Amino acid sequence: MGGTPMTSAAEETNAPLADEEWRAALEHAAGCLSCRTPGVGCETGEQLLRAYEEAARQDRSGGDA
Repeated sequence: MGGTPMTSAAEETNAPLADEEWRAALEHAAGCLSCRTPGVGCETGEQLLRAYEEAARQDRSGGDA
């Protein structure tokens, strides 16, 4: 009948760091004209993407910062 809100809360709480970094990069890119324009660089967008890539590597290796 009803949903299972505890499951979603648990998923959010246990989400890998890479998920958080990916969301930050996407939220930035969605509002950044430079990020959405092909061939135009955005330093902030690039930094967020690098942070995501590093977090993804850490998540895959199971290591902490």
